[in-house]
Amino acid sequence: MLNNKRASLELSIRAIVIVVLAMTLLGLGLGFIKSQFSQITSVGTEVQQQVREQITGQLRTSGEKISFPREVQLSRGERKTLTVGVQNTGSETIWFGLSVVMDTENSDHVGGISEVYDPRYPSDRCSFSLSPADASAYGVNIKAPKTAGTDMLIVKVLQSAVTPDGGCADSEEGTYASKTVFITVG
Repeated sequence: MLNNKRASLELSIRAIVIVVLAMTLLGLGLGFIKSQFSQITSVGTEVQQQVREQITGQLRTSGEKISFPREVQLSRGERKTLTVGVQNTGSETIWFGLSVVMDTENSDHVGGISEVYDPRYPSDRCSFSLSPADASAYGVNIKAPKTAGTDMLIVKVLQSAVTPDGGCADSEEGTYASKTVFITVG
């Protein structure tokens, strides 16, 4: 009887040791994974910042109002974030919104680009502002259709009127700048 109690006590102690070791290893593993994800995130953020700086630098040297790639290659169903650069070339602050529209009349296949535009950047003309000679970059999400072909996107910067106090008025001034982009889905 004494041997049974001793054996069950040893078994209980071993079980507790195994559970403690397992929890320790699990904690170490989760810590390692968390540190890897934070490193990957910081690298991704660093790359995005470099792309933004490159685009705004190109805008400043070229004097253009908008920067966006002329052609984009996507695989079927692929999602990609593209960067739109906008520069204020005027002498006053501008208020604007972004509009990304697919020209379906010129599309050579049905289906088109779905989920064209990132909802974090609404096309409201008072969404963003740029001071004179300032430039900034904004991300636009594009998801390719499941059919191959070429679509045309029109990226527009929609400007609004500026109030006397420097704010945004609710009027439609017009298109500040636009760019046509060809999306090839293969």
